[in-house]
Order: sequence, then C-alpha cells, then structure tokens
Amino acid sequence: FFSAAMRVLNIEVEPKAFGAGAALTTFIVTQTMLTASTKTADGLPYKTTSAIMCQELIKFAFATGYWYNFDYKKHKNDGLQNFNLKEFLMYSVPGLTYALQNSIVYYAIAILGPPTFQVFSNLKIITTAVLFRFILPNRGLTIIQWLAVVLLFTAMVISKLGVFSSSGEEAGAWASRQELIFGCGLLVVNSTLSAFSGVFNEWLIKKIDPEAPLQFKNMQLYFFGCILNFFGNILQDAPGTDSGFFTGFSPVVWIIILNNAALGISVAYIMKYANNVVKCFTGAVAVYIATYLSSYFFGEVIDLAFMCGVVVLTVALYLYMGDHNKVLQQQAVVKAQIPPNDIDLSEKGEVKKTLS
Repeated sequence: FFSAAMRVLNIEVEPKAFGAGAALTTFIVTQTMLTASTKTADGLPYKTTSAIMCQELIKFAFATGYWYNFDYKKHKNDGLQNFNLKEFLMYSVPGLTYALQNSIVYYAIAILGPPTFQVFSNLKIITTAVLFRFILPNRGLTIIQWLAVVLLFTAMVISKLGVFSSSGEEAGAWASRQELIFGCGLLVVNSTLSAFSGVFNEWLIKKIDPEAPLQFKNMQLYFFGCILNFFGNILQDAPGTDSGFFTGFSPVVWIIILNNAALGISVAYIMKYANNVVKCFTGAVAVYIATYLSSYFFGEVIDLAFMCGVVVLTVALYLYMGDHNKVLQQQAVVKAQIPPNDIDLSEKGEVKKTLS
C-alpha cells in the first residue's frame, strides 16, 4: 500500500530506506498504543527511567554483539583503526538528548493520547527545518518546503480546535485545555531535542569516519545512553523510598521496552540509508495507523476537525518530500551560476544552459 502510494505521489525512496521506514513506522505505532494501554488514573505505573535504562542496555548489547560477530571477527573495517577519544566523546551529545527525549515521550503519550501525540509530534519537522537552516546551511529548504512547514503548523492547530473552542465553563474542559497546553509544551521540547539529536547523529554517521560500521558507531552512542540514564535513574529515586528498579514492571512493560529498543535501532538505519526527512515521514504515516487503532481499542473520539488536520498534514508532507523540490534546488544552483538570460527549462523540469 505504502509503495503504491509513493509511486502515485511521485516520491522515490530506496529499498533499504523504505524497509527501515516501514519498520520504524511499526515500532512507533506499537510504542504509542502499548504506552497508552498501561496508563492508569495516577499516570504510568512503572518507573520510566528504569524502562529507558533497560532499553538502552538492550540496544548496546545488540550493537556490540552484531559488531563483534559480523565486523570484528570477519576482519572487516571494524572501526578501531580510526578510533579516537575526541570523536568518541561527540556521541555523548546525541546520547544526552536522546535520553531526555525518551523520558518526555512516555509522559507526552500519557497526557495527550495516541492520536494527538502523533499529530503534534510532527512539530519536529519544523524544528528540523530550522536547524537545517542555521546548522546545515547547505541543506536549506525550498520555498515549497517552507510552505509545507506552515501547513504543518496549521494542521496541528486544526486538529485540536474542539478543545480550544470549548466554552471553559466546566472544570473538566479547563483541565483538558491545561493538559493539552502542558502536553504540547512537552512536545515542543521533545521536537527540538529530536531535531537536534537527529541532525547531529546523521552528521556523525555520514561525515565522521563514514567507512566505519554502523553498529560500531551505535555502540558509542548507546554507551553514553546507558551512562546518562543510569544517573537519571539514581536521581529519580528519592531518599528513603522503597521503590525498586523494576517497580511496576509487567509483561506488557517488557514488550514496550523491547519495542522501543528496536525503534531506536531502526532510527540508526534511517540515518544510514536515508535522512531525517524520511524519519519524519514515517512518523506521519503512524498518525493514520495510531488514529484508527486508538479509536477502535481506546474509544478515542476522532472528530471532523482532527480529520481535517490529518488531510492538511498529508498535503504538507507531500509538499515537503515531493520530487518537485529537487527541481527547485537544481534551478537555484544553476541560477546562482548562470546569468538569468542563459537559463532554459525543459518540459521535464530539467535545467539546461542555452547556447549563445
């Protein structure tokens, strides 16, 4: 279905990138649905720092095992030849932001619910666009992509008009608005962290020793994730409390941990074979799936405003990812090098230099 949809929309994605994106979409939907299913009246009944610590350990064990068996033992380029302390410490930056981001996701899903979380989490496209503009100026956006960013913000506002337009006379309506504002505040922070960590991690994978194995780089990233989450777990434990490390853990919680570990690993493959834009697209696809499943299992009300927001979101994502942006970027490059009178556009949108 997704392959046919991309052909209709003229969006080309390489097979490895498509496979990584499909896996990431599945893990994102599973994450939102399972986390929402564990929510109680008092919030999440387990220690989120412990859950995140477990998933970081699982990711580190996977990366280490994969690297040792498929890179080191087979005498390939195992990454040790060019290893140095400076580059190793660089991985502490995305490690810290991922640790904070993972903690926020648990609470954001519990407060907002799966559909609203999925729509508002696409705010990371905006923050990614801004970071690309100021941190990676050579990856700037076209005018159509900036229009898509504006449409995305519009989609997020439209999707929750029902909550903001309530009269506010009832305490419940006011509480709902307060929760929405707090949840959206969390997602603004989360989206900023997501964009920064994504851009920085993509830079590490593709620009710093690009021949080194992916799992060797993941080992370094997950190492810092384990260390930072270890201290975070200690800080969350108040002195004198009896709560243990595995307090509130159940079979469902362990499934969430395994799923989130797989989600993190799939993100690394997205960075390797695609980019942050494809990562954002997979999150948008999860909107449709999570919305349908949550309405079926949890009785979430999907009103007209929400559906309109999803439609606008779809248009925004097409404008952001469509091949028309490649043509605009080619035109911009040529216009910067060739006088305007020497530019000719063919019917296929190709840019050619006319002969004088």
